[in-house]
Amino acid sequence: MAKRIVILGAGYGGVRCALTLEHEAKKGEVEIILVNKHNYHQFITQLHESAVGLSDERDIRVPLDEIFNGGRVKLIKDEILKIFPRDNSVILEDGNLDYDYLVVGLGSEPEYFEIPGLEQYSLTLRSLNSAKHIKTHIENNFAFYKNHPLHREFLNIVVGGAGFTGIELAGELADWVPSLVQKYDIPKKMVSVTCIEASSSILTGFDRHLVENAYRVLQDKGVRIITDIAIESVTADEVRLANGEVLKSRTFIWTGGMRANNIVSQAGFSAMVRGRAKVNQFLQSVDYPNVYIIGDNAFITNPDTGEVMAPTAQIAIQSGYIAALNILAEIRSESPQIFRPRELGRVISLGRNVAVGKIGKKYKTKGRAAGFLKEAIQWKYLYSIGGLKLVAKKFLK
Repeated sequence: MAKRIVILGAGYGGVRCALTLEHEAKKGEVEIILVNKHNYHQFITQLHESAVGLSDERDIRVPLDEIFNGGRVKLIKDEILKIFPRDNSVILEDGNLDYDYLVVGLGSEPEYFEIPGLEQYSLTLRSLNSAKHIKTHIENNFAFYKNHPLHREFLNIVVGGAGFTGIELAGELADWVPSLVQKYDIPKKMVSVTCIEASSSILTGFDRHLVENAYRVLQDKGVRIITDIAIESVTADEVRLANGEVLKSRTFIWTGGMRANNIVSQAGFSAMVRGRAKVNQFLQSVDYPNVYIIGDNAFITNPDTGEVMAPTAQIAIQSGYIAALNILAEIRSESPQIFRPRELGRVISLGRNVAVGKIGKKYKTKGRAAGFLKEAIQWKYLYSIGGLKLVAKKFLK
C-alpha cells in the first residue's frame, strides 16, 4: 500500500520536497499531498522589489498547478491549524488529514524580542500582500506631507535590521526616493532612509569584502546605517534607540528577526532558539522519526563544522530535497543521507543598479542581472540540485 506523505507549506523547501518525491518515487509507492493556505508559491526573496513597485504579482507568485503539472502531487488549499504528531494527524480548517510521513515546512514569523511597541507599530515584509501594504503606506505618507509640511516624520523611512532582507529593502527604498519626490513635488533633502542594526556590523556572518561593498554602496545612495545600537521602543511616530537617540518616523519596517511558525511550537517538538524544532542529521524530528522538519522550522547544524545554519532559501531548498530522499530511503529500507548543507553562493541586490555577491569568488554585477541571477538560482535549484555554476556563468557574463 502506498505511504501517504503530507507536506505542510509550499515555500522553497516544501515545493522542492514535493518535486523530488514526484520525480523519484516509483509508481504506487507513495501518495504525495501538499497543503498550503494559498494556491501559489511566492518568491519571498524578491519581496523587497514589490515593496517599491518594481515587481508585480506575476513576478512574485507562481501557481502551484503550473509547478506540479504531472498529476502525482495532490494540492490542498487550506489553513493549517494544528499538528498532532502523536496521532499522525494534521488539523485543517476544513477537516483532518492523517499521514504516514510528515514534512513540516511552514516558514517563519517575525521575532519581536519583547521590544515595547515593536509588533504594534511596525510593518513587516513577509508576503506579497505585506509588500503592497508597505508601498501604499509610504505613498500615502508622502501625499499627507504634501498637505501638512510641518510633519516631516512622514518622510522618514526606518528599517529595523540589517540582515539580508533589511539591506536589500534599504537599497530599493533609496532608489525609489527620487521617483517619490518627483511625483509629490517634495525636496529630496527632506527625505531620509535609515537602517538600524543591533549587531556591530550589517550582514552578520557574510564575507567581509561583501559587507564592505554593501556598506559603501548604501552610503553612496544616501542610506544612513546605524550599527551596534539596539532599538529600545517603537511608537506610531518615533523609534527610540538604546543610546537615547530618537528617530521621528511614521514608517518603520521590521526585518530584524524570525522565529519558527507558531504551529511548530504548539505541536510540542523539542525546540531550540526562536522556536526552531530540533532535528537529527537526517532532518527527522528528534521526538518523532516519521516527521521531517525543514527550512525555517528546523534547528539545523552542519555536521562537519557544528555551525548553526541560518534560515535561508538555500537551506530550505536543500533540506526539502534531502528530506524527500530520506523518506523514500526509509520506505525502501535503504540507508538515509546525512544532511550536509552547501553554500552555493550569495547575491545581495542593493537597489536597481547594483548588487554584490560571492559565488566561488567575489564579484560585483550591475543592472537587473542581479535579480535575474537570484531568480534563476532559485528555480534551477528547485528543479535540479546543483547546477548553480552554470546558471551563474550565464548571468554573470
